[in-house]
Amino acid sequence: MRFRSAGKPVEWFKRSFGSDYLKVYAHRDAEEARQQIDFLEEKIHPAAGAKILDLCCGSGRHAIEMARRGYNVVGQDISQELLDIARRDADESGLALQFIEKDMREIPFKNEIDIVVNFFTSFGYFEDHNDDQAVLNAVSEALKAGGRLLLDHINPDFVCASLVRNETRTISGLEVCQERWIDEGRQRVEKRLTIIEEGKTRTYLESVKMYKREEIAVMLEKAGLRIGETYGDFSGARFSKDSPRMIVIAEKA
Repeated sequence: MRFRSAGKPVEWFKRSFGSDYLKVYAHRDAEEARQQIDFLEEKIHPAAGAKILDLCCGSGRHAIEMARRGYNVVGQDISQELLDIARRDADESGLALQFIEKDMREIPFKNEIDIVVNFFTSFGYFEDHNDDQAVLNAVSEALKAGGRLLLDHINPDFVCASLVRNETRTISGLEVCQERWIDEGRQRVEKRLTIIEEGKTRTYLESVKMYKREEIAVMLEKAGLRIGETYGDFSGARFSKDSPRMIVIAEKA
């Protein structure tokens, strides 16, 4: 899904991640990040001082939590606005970590990273499947041999069964209208966010490819990654068609 600007299409994710995004998703907070990094440590057992790439790090809540625990953390994201917030929060916490503004298909490391994490449905953004494959290829190139990937994605079966099509709420003082639908032909779940503030309206779109686990496994294999355990949530429950999440752990051969 794309906007148009001066006749040229603009990919949705290049304009949807900013201050409004943080307000709408304010419930995705530091406490949730702590719980998810607990899960990472329980399932992957990073070595002390491991070099971890938080791919699509946003405002840095996971990256900062990992840095607090002594890991060597790099955060990468395409949103300058969110990265500015991440840098500010890291500085205020007295933490030294690196943030990079770059497309997820272009990871500037080769055989250097111990673990790549990709939290909160930050995969499947591109219209062209080859671009999503390019992300996993870049992850594989960045990882050391034996390095691990944690990919936190939607579960298509759960999304289709539980989709709330229309919802209006007041969030952070904003009236937020959310419309969701499934594009079956493109295998995507789509959302239109309409924010009304002081009589003014702003609209954002989100669009994510609903990859099944079997499809993810094939893509990982093409990238030189071997799929391992798959979990259905951050409590560590076994993955099933009823799971709210699809959390895949893979290893570089």
